[in-house]
Amino acid sequence: MVGVLLVLFVVAGLVQAWTDSPTVDEGVDLSSGLSHWVHHDLRSSPEHPPLPQLLAAAPALAAQPIVPQGEAWRSGDWFAQTDAVLGANDRAGRLRRVVFLSRLVPLLEAVGCAVLLFALGRRLAGQEAGLLAAGLWLSAPFVLGLGHVQSIDVAFTLATLVVVLTLVRHHEAPSLGRAAAVGAGLAAALATRHSAVVLVPVALLAVGLAVRGDRRQVLRHVALGALVAYLGLWLLYRGFDLTPPTGAPASRFEGIIATASGDSALARPVLAVPAPQEWRAGFGSLTITSDARPAWLFGQAWEGTRWWFFPGSLVAKVALPTLVVLLLGPLGWWRTDPRRRRRAALCVALPAVTLFAFTAIQPLALGLRLILPSLALWMVLAGAAAVPLVRARAGRWALGVLALLSTVALVTASSHALPWTPPPFLPAYRFVSDSNIDYGQDLWRIRTWSEGREPWVEVITPRGLEVGAATRSLVGADPREVRGWVAVGVTSLTVVERDELAWLRKYCPVGTLGGGSTLVYRFAEPPSAAPGPDRPVGPCFGADRSDRD
Repeated sequence: MVGVLLVLFVVAGLVQAWTDSPTVDEGVDLSSGLSHWVHHDLRSSPEHPPLPQLLAAAPALAAQPIVPQGEAWRSGDWFAQTDAVLGANDRAGRLRRVVFLSRLVPLLEAVGCAVLLFALGRRLAGQEAGLLAAGLWLSAPFVLGLGHVQSIDVAFTLATLVVVLTLVRHHEAPSLGRAAAVGAGLAAALATRHSAVVLVPVALLAVGLAVRGDRRQVLRHVALGALVAYLGLWLLYRGFDLTPPTGAPASRFEGIIATASGDSALARPVLAVPAPQEWRAGFGSLTITSDARPAWLFGQAWEGTRWWFFPGSLVAKVALPTLVVLLLGPLGWWRTDPRRRRRAALCVALPAVTLFAFTAIQPLALGLRLILPSLALWMVLAGAAAVPLVRARAGRWALGVLALLSTVALVTASSHALPWTPPPFLPAYRFVSDSNIDYGQDLWRIRTWSEGREPWVEVITPRGLEVGAATRSLVGADPREVRGWVAVGVTSLTVVERDELAWLRKYCPVGTLGGGSTLVYRFAEPPSAAPGPDRPVGPCFGADRSDRD
């Protein structure tokens, strides 16, 4: 069954990688990666470390992308460079091929995560545990939805799993070589996402506790792991680009670092470490821009974050059988060997909880993608449930039913995985928002659908891309002048433009695009400008017009 899920995952991922337009975050990452390769310089992406961008952009070079080297590049303005790169390739008709080729890497990374989940589960609790962990990952539609687009989320999950696997191997037989492997994994994680800074102390603590001997031996292992991580980060940056930024880009970076150091006491010690300038500027940029933003879940709207956002998103995006295994599976560790239980707690559970806590306290409530590494590690812990189950006939039947239901869930999400939600959370737009349903992946569908309709449209799109000349902007329009077709992304309706489009939420959509990520309305008469509820009303799919609830 895991093999069947793997085939379905890859095939569905390839199809959606071709049909979905670039998501919001993909624009900057793709532009940065292409600019890095073509101009052999790392000046254009201080927001995130460059490793995921470089890996994803490498196959996209085969599509011969257009990568301008104008004023945006010279000044180090990465957003303006995104406008230039995406706009040029869109006008030249190359963007779809470029995006598809870049998505082959994250899809491969998602498959790599499944392989590492199997390896971790097998080492810790047996082959059955590894198979269950890999099966949970491959059968989750939200993993497929995130795995076929270029982002740092799946890449960082893979890097986190590498770090955890090296920790487990070090605990099995501590050695300086295995401590160095932990450091190499940490270097890759730091070059993938800045939140890896919280992994460093956790991993080094685990390295020290694995060593049995005097303090000198403990210090040798910990110091070697830290040194390899630090030097490895420098090697990844300067190995690609020998010289740090100069001129205007350097001034821009130093300004970001100085502002972040002055604004955040937590960022100050991290930025004081003599790391590559590009990495420090990226950490500073995220510190400056990580402020409270609109969020929405289960019809509730707020600014910033809520403690229940990620658990609530998990309930709304994960099929019930999988959710039950995730909640009850870790209890299986109480029947395992104490040494394995201690190893799992220190090497798997501690990094999972630490990363989740770090993510939960930050002010961004964007969707499950932010806690993807913690979820993957929790699947390893849940895999322990398979060990006692396979010993009982009823348990084997339960696993069979789980595999069947998981396959059905993946098949139902095989055309539009990002907006998929399980019953009873249907239609999805009434329960979830942002990257849990609408990541801006419907631009190409809207362009095709708009032909001959001249609709009013409001959707989130990557920088540098426009919806099209055949559309009219809904934001800023007087509702009393709106007639005919309207297409609105769920994220625009509930988060980004929720005040501007409050009037639209009291009318029922007559259809959807992209599997439910974009809502379609039709007005024979001008609608009322009076605001509607926080939760959009139920659908009237197939109706001739959108009625007021």
